[in-house]
Amino acid sequence: MAVLCAVLLTACGGGDDSASAKPDLAHQDRFLQDYVQFLNTSDEDGLAGLLDAHPQGSKDARARIKAYGGQDWDVRWTRTSDFADVWKVDITGNAGAKNRPVRVTETITWEKEHWVMTPLPGVVPTPPNAASTEQPG
Repeated sequence: MAVLCAVLLTACGGGDDSASAKPDLAHQDRFLQDYVQFLNTSDEDGLAGLLDAHPQGSKDARARIKAYGGQDWDVRWTRTSDFADVWKVDITGNAGAKNRPVRVTETITWEKEHWVMTPLPGVVPTPPNAASTEQPG
């Protein structure tokens, strides 16, 4: 009976399952596969659900569909990490019947057991007097 209770607690999110709090790159791959699928189908609601871990997820989904939606991406990705729980993901490949090149770089972090993408520029308002993150031209 005690084993059954422990299994039920773990399955429902209870208990101390510290392994689930660690980032899993196979899970990140599934996140990215879903991301590309939602873009290819221009599924704004699905993409908003995927990006809901940051406060501007629905606005960011709308901006991403506008920028990249419906382009029939056939892509792969590579990632590097210079900081704990932060990855730079380079997405490359082709788009559509004309095989237009795709090259997009995303920053993805692992926060509170969720993958979070940095919103596209302009989605989140910049606070007044904030330092710029743009490289000098």
